[in-house]
Amino acid sequence: MVQTSRTLCARSLTSCKPTQVRCLASQPPLDAAKRGVEEVKKVGNQIKDQVSSHAENLANQSKDAAGKVSEAAEKAKTSAQDAWNVATEKAQKVKDNVSEKAEEAADVVKQNVDAAKRKIN
Repeated sequence: MVQTSRTLCARSLTSCKPTQVRCLASQPPLDAAKRGVEEVKKVGNQIKDQVSSHAENLANQSKDAAGKVSEAAEKAKTSAQDAWNVATEKAQKVKDNVSEKAEEAADVVKQNVDAAKRKIN
């Protein structure tokens, strides 16, 4: 805080030489209030900058995490689709094999029935 000084001259009762007395006065209250407001603004701006920086870092981290989750979801979707395709192919092979075996079994049954009819006749 800057101080101003005023010099007062007073005569001492015992001496003929004038004596200087200094009185220190602080700055007027209005200047101190202005400076206080400026200091509060400065600190407020510093806090705002720090909070803004922190919020920006959090936003970037959130975006990175969202991107990783999205990639993982896409990989899971692809894996599920691949598994579905494999299961569908296997089911089709089973269906084809079962129908072939059923046809073969039906042919064998017909042949056995024909052979049994021939033996009976």
